[in-house]
Amino acid sequence: MEPLAANDPQAVGEYQLRARLGAGGMGRVYLGFSRAGRAVAVKVIHPELARDGEFRHRFAREVAAARAVSGMYTAPVVAAGLDDDPPWLATAYVPGPSLADVIVSHGPLPGAAVWRLAAGLAEALGAVHACGLVHRDLKPANVLLAADGPHVIDFGISRAFDGTSVTAAGIVVGTPGYMSPEQAEGGQAGPASDVFSLGCVLAYAATGNAPFGGGSAASVLYRVVTGQPDLAGVPAPLRDVISACLAKNHAERPGLTALGAMIARAGPAIAATPTSFWPAQVAEVIRAAQPGAWQGGMVRDGYLSAATASVAAPPFGAAARPDQPASWPPTSHASWPPPAATDALSRYAPAPLPPRPPTPVYAAAWLMYAGAGFSLLWTFVNLAVIGDIKKAFQANHRLLSARAVQSLAGIASLDVLIAGGAVIALWLWLAYASKQARPWARIAGTVLFGLDTFGLLVTLGTRGLGATKGISAVIWLIGLVTVVLLWQRRSSAYFSPRR
Repeated sequence: MEPLAANDPQAVGEYQLRARLGAGGMGRVYLGFSRAGRAVAVKVIHPELARDGEFRHRFAREVAAARAVSGMYTAPVVAAGLDDDPPWLATAYVPGPSLADVIVSHGPLPGAAVWRLAAGLAEALGAVHACGLVHRDLKPANVLLAADGPHVIDFGISRAFDGTSVTAAGIVVGTPGYMSPEQAEGGQAGPASDVFSLGCVLAYAATGNAPFGGGSAASVLYRVVTGQPDLAGVPAPLRDVISACLAKNHAERPGLTALGAMIARAGPAIAATPTSFWPAQVAEVIRAAQPGAWQGGMVRDGYLSAATASVAAPPFGAAARPDQPASWPPTSHASWPPPAATDALSRYAPAPLPPRPPTPVYAAAWLMYAGAGFSLLWTFVNLAVIGDIKKAFQANHRLLSARAVQSLAGIASLDVLIAGGAVIALWLWLAYASKQARPWARIAGTVLFGLDTFGLLVTLGTRGLGATKGISAVIWLIGLVTVVLLWQRRSSAYFSPRR
């Protein structure tokens, strides 16, 4: 997770957004909360895609189909804004890391866990295909490991790219290392294409490497179409299952029902319980990867509050577990998870997110930045005025020495620099404090606005100084609008909880 950026929306539909979960070819994904506090993943479509009418039509059709897929295997669709600009899709939030994150952090999965992953993904894809959908972008990043098993995300929606103008603009559907040969050649990608991708995902989970290697997209796709996968590190029974999935001819790949039966025959006995889908080692990593708010924290006032308790994964190297194969852990690790896994919570859970300032406070902060800029301009103008006064004084008051006039001008210039620097610092300080919900910020800003009003009246009563008067009037107007924004009802609600 990452905090929201300044250009991210604060809300989509009825959901308040609190963090970024990721981004992809179709749009950005955010963590959102319903009014009741339920967590959802909200995908907001990229504006350039939203402008394509054909894409919007296909996107709406796929969303309607995706609603029918069971939430046991996927992140079910809970809401969508098909007519909004840009359109968006909200799915249930799956509390678990992606397969890609787990492999990168902890290395390949234990053998028993790969068999469980294979069975779970075969069931999930079967549910997707039963609804007339084809995933077409199954990859480790699209597989979430939750306590109740693997969940597939972004299913079927990729088909919305077909036939739209965005395809011609260079957007590629799928990920090279996990695409089927027919998909890589631009052919029809049916259910058998997902079976090929499933084989690639399982090979990656078992070895930590993509079966067709890395490099440029063109070289990887060439190996997918013409080369043989690298399955050297996969145990023999599992290698047979993966090899069947990776057949070049889509007609030779097993269907998902036959694949599930093959996994049941060749794999170890299922040791899952009603509360644990995974072997103990993986279950512990998944538990440790939960954000703090789901391990004893809470959502308060619509904001995410992280738990204070730390969670550490126990070491597995000291003694073998009954469900751990003799060949595990791999020689590259002394234990699984490695010692770095004890910090899994801090890796996956973000720092507590501060309240997001409402629009009036954001506007007031930007006006304060503008006030700092005009105060800098005021400083330069007044220094120029002092220079003009010094020249006029030397011409009309010849009784004073040039050195004395120079000293007086220096003192006046120093006063202007100190005053200008102090005013600029105050503007910036108040802007920061306002965005941090400091309740004294708007009180201090109101008091300073009163002092600025008095200073403006004195300036306007002075002869000459036309440029200084103009800039002072602009700064006063900025201060007036800023104070009004800070005392609006939405701003008061934002400052009050911190008071």
